[in-house]
Amino acid sequence: MTAKVSNKILIVDDEPDIALILKLHMEDAGYDTAWAQDGKMALEMLAEGGYSLVLLDIRMPRLGGVEVLRCIRESGSDVAVIMMTAHGNEDLAVECMKAGAIDYFPKPFALDDVLPRVQRAIAYRSALIERQRLEREKADFVSMLSHDLKNPITAVIGSIDIMREGRLGPVNIEQVEYLQAAIDSCNEVVDMIDNLLDINRFEAGKMQMNLRCYNPVEIVTAVANRFSKAAEYERISLNVDLSAAVPFVNVDRNAFTRIIANLLGNAVKFTPEGGGITITCQSIASGDISAAKIPAYVNIPEGFSRNRQFLLLSISDTGDGIPAEDLGRIFERFFQSPRSGRERGGAGLGLAYCRMAMEKMDGLIWAESELGNGSTFKLMLPGQDEDVTL
Repeated sequence: MTAKVSNKILIVDDEPDIALILKLHMEDAGYDTAWAQDGKMALEMLAEGGYSLVLLDIRMPRLGGVEVLRCIRESGSDVAVIMMTAHGNEDLAVECMKAGAIDYFPKPFALDDVLPRVQRAIAYRSALIERQRLEREKADFVSMLSHDLKNPITAVIGSIDIMREGRLGPVNIEQVEYLQAAIDSCNEVVDMIDNLLDINRFEAGKMQMNLRCYNPVEIVTAVANRFSKAAEYERISLNVDLSAAVPFVNVDRNAFTRIIANLLGNAVKFTPEGGGITITCQSIASGDISAAKIPAYVNIPEGFSRNRQFLLLSISDTGDGIPAEDLGRIFERFFQSPRSGRERGGAGLGLAYCRMAMEKMDGLIWAESELGNGSTFKLMLPGQDEDVTL
């Protein structure tokens, strides 16, 4: 249940006549009001709480309105503030809005203009409080996913793995396959949780990256080796064709590994039996960047083209492909193409994580596809000065 929001208004003005007019007008409209004759008194009254709106005069003795506004915002108070002055100008109004005011009106004022402004400000504050409540619930839900759901699933994976390995008694080949399928399904849920947690960290600006210089061939090879058995089990060929000379890249190793794993996992999931997946890795000079045909929907960092060389990593599959109209949306969270062919589950979070992580590392990601002709996902990262020769 949402708590009832107070609609008490604090009028802050050193001119008693103006304050009285406002007070009577607001009380006629059904609001409870109080008056502070200067800024210091206003801050003392606000510290006691219970106010939803402040009508704040800019020019006052002892402590001016702009200073009071800054103190209110620095205190973390969510009270709405409307500024008012008889000596204002447009620049001062802009300064107040930047400092956290919701609205601004000059004096003398028309009473029939003040009331709608007050109503809008209070409605805005109510919406803000509700949004903050929802954000807290979202944070609590994410925390629950992290601890109350992920940890038990990890324990389930460990228990099933002990059974699969025959440490609790002999198991036949068919049983091993079913147990492995259960482990794979649990791992998919854990991956979804990890993607959701990290996406929320990206959006909250709390995702930390440990960027260092790495040989991408080593990372790509290690991830490809992890997926070789899964591809073999699905009767899919996995081909790795890496260039002999590619630049180092400045990445977070864990994030870059997970991006490749997400893309390879999708490729295995959507490639039919008998199909193939190909991973290529090459160096591109700055002058050849146009040949990469980067789509218009890709957010290119400022100064990206000024790098001397780039790493271009491609992961191609022979699956059903993606409709052209969906290529710019598949990196949005929870989006799944309705005509992507085989429906193999997923929450539409993996590609959203890939995009956010690549942007955090000043890289690009996009997809090329045609229905019926498979898909190619491409990663481009600025290369460092030194080439790696295998």
